Amino acid sequence: MTHNNEEILKLFNDSFLTILDKINDPLIVIDKDGIVVYVNKAYEYQVGVSRENILNKNLNEKYPDDKLLKVLKTGQPLKGYEHYNETLGYDIIADFIPLKDTGGEIKGVIGVGNANVIYKISRHLQALVVGNGGKTRQKTFYRKKIEAFKDIISDDPGMLNCLNIAANVAQTDAAVMLRGETGTGKELIAKAIHKAGNRSAHPFVEINCAAIPENLLESELFGYTAGAFTGARATGKRGKIEEAHCGTLFLDEIGDISPGLQVKLLRFTQEKYIEKLGGTKKIPVDTRIISATNRNLEQMIQQNDFRIDLFYRLNVVPIFIPPLRERIADIPLLAYHFLDYYSGKYGKDLSFTHAAINQLQEHIWPGNVRELKNIVEQAVILCQTGKIAADDLQLDFLNISLKNRPFTLHLNTAVEKLEKRIMVEALSKAKNNKSKAINYLGISRSAFYAKLKKYGILEP
Repeated sequence: MTHNNEEILKLFNDSFLTILDKINDPLIVIDKDGIVVYVNKAYEYQVGVSRENILNKNLNEKYPDDKLLKVLKTGQPLKGYEHYNETLGYDIIADFIPLKDTGGEIKGVIGVGNANVIYKISRHLQALVVGNGGKTRQKTFYRKKIEAFKDIISDDPGMLNCLNIAANVAQTDAAVMLRGETGTGKELIAKAIHKAGNRSAHPFVEINCAAIPENLLESELFGYTAGAFTGARATGKRGKIEEAHCGTLFLDEIGDISPGLQVKLLRFTQEKYIEKLGGTKKIPVDTRIISATNRNLEQMIQQNDFRIDLFYRLNVVPIFIPPLRERIADIPLLAYHFLDYYSGKYGKDLSFTHAAINQLQEHIWPGNVRELKNIVEQAVILCQTGKIAADDLQLDFLNISLKNRPFTLHLNTAVEKLEKRIMVEALSKAKNNKSKAINYLGISRSAFYAKLKKYGILEP
């Protein structure tokens, strides 16, 4: 019986291309003439182009400086190369490998991008610069945005959308209102917007409106003149608004300011001048305002606790930051980020067990990212072995876990939490035998692996 080698090779090649379409890293292949002969689905998705628009295109015609062409010319591979990619228009980390025949002749080049968190955030923060800017201006603006947002770690579509909005509004002077629960990172995003904007060379001034007594908040914001009240400085004092001249004023917990102070703040947003406490002089101030709150301002407006005209002044561009419990895939990313930081700080070399990561993902995180950061720091300090186990995580004292969490009306969150729990239980019952787990669940193999990836489930 003879083997049909050509048929087997064809099946192998077809299967190989199918596999390449399954990987998350963007991949592109050019031939010896610089013509694109293959891109996978990840390339289509992350670059934002269809195969029909790039296949059979010659890079020499439009992108003569592309690194694929450089490797084609030199025959020298580039590994882990971070650079500004002219084809894509933004920074990537990629490997470029020459394809050679048995005689050593170069037949093409394969480029594989790194689909890590920074890459994905970079993709979502791609600048769309129009007008007379040209490539240099686009590159400068883009690099500025990536530098500003580099400390924000996320792979969640909802969070990436927030960052995209924040990056786009950064170049304007529009008032931004950050909405979200305590600990979701509102201050971090506010600072990133300032750094990415045209006011980055000027001060970023922040004030927590809930942390200062009502009778002192007005003088903190607007300043006061000499002798304005008992105990006032003889020289008077500049307020936070004036300190932020030409820069950005971040008003955290904006929902906690009194009705009287709301009136004065509204006047400033309309007329762009302030009057210090105890004074009558109008002082012009050019300040961008970014506000933040975890309160339901719409309900407060209905109850006459917050002025609707001030709301519209501050809420020009609202950004709703999702809580950590809705960013399940981000929990391992953030946990390892904090682990690396605190391991270095306390001189340890630690990692997490799979059970610890799964337990972190089952917690609903009422304190959000701030709570996760504290839990990881505590675990690093107390861990006596090389791995942080589930028992090292001090979560039980809050009595909040997936099994006894409070009821939620957020349907998508509830469904995802339950689905992840069932997936974990199926794997446990199947003793990590994926085929058995798939049978228990009654879903297709592709759906099973898609959910493993979606929820970041690590098998025991």
